[in-house]
Amino acid sequence: MVGVDEYAMRKGRVYGTVLVDVETRRPIDLLPDREAGTVAAWLAERPGIEVVCRDRAPFFAEGARIGAPTAVQVADRFHLWRNLGEAAERCVSRHRPCLRATFVESVPEKAPAPAESGSPWPTGHRFADRTRAKHATVHALLTAGHSRRSIQRQLGMAYRTVQRLADAARPEDLFQGQWQNRPTKLDDFKPYLHERWAKGCTNAWTLWEEIKAHGYTGGYGAVRAYLQPFRTARPHQQPARRPHARSPAGS
Repeated sequence: MVGVDEYAMRKGRVYGTVLVDVETRRPIDLLPDREAGTVAAWLAERPGIEVVCRDRAPFFAEGARIGAPTAVQVADRFHLWRNLGEAAERCVSRHRPCLRATFVESVPEKAPAPAESGSPWPTGHRFADRTRAKHATVHALLTAGHSRRSIQRQLGMAYRTVQRLADAARPEDLFQGQWQNRPTKLDDFKPYLHERWAKGCTNAWTLWEEIKAHGYTGGYGAVRAYLQPFRTARPHQQPARRPHARSPAGS
């Protein structure tokens, strides 16, 4: 089984022919041109060739017919796929006006309130998040087989703290009530923050200065912590572009 293809000695000007052993995928010989007579002469000197694997070039077809008349001529897989892709691309290019991009209307999503999850622990609060992180670390080490004394040494915590974290099934079990249902200075301004966020204003400092102008007396940190969960919301979907002709052709 021999593969026949062209190669360029000077692309666009001078070409030769490469012969490849299809079974080992290694080149056998190089011919100085791609003429049918040259290919036929090479094949005629090797009467044992049973299959000629080639592209659709007419000079290779003619050379194989003359030099190896009993051999079966087949098209190789690479050129079949390449020809199919080119034909598909030409077809899609002709019908490209029929392709339509799918436009998804971007609807502002309501920003989630931190307390909607049922947990009284405000997401974004540094003490609450620190306790969650410690709880997760301790339980990960317990799952890995470490003892409480070992965890105490590794984390540099007091043993009583490790006990409390280990005995709590979830971080909320450690809640002592200092934040639950406790009114804050920000409560009256939360609807305004939701409205401004929905309109595209996502700068915490800007929003803090705006609500200060409306009477808010709290600090910037509380506003930033309250808005932090909003940033993890799913981003709005962008309108899709019309696909290029090569995209559907390649798929």
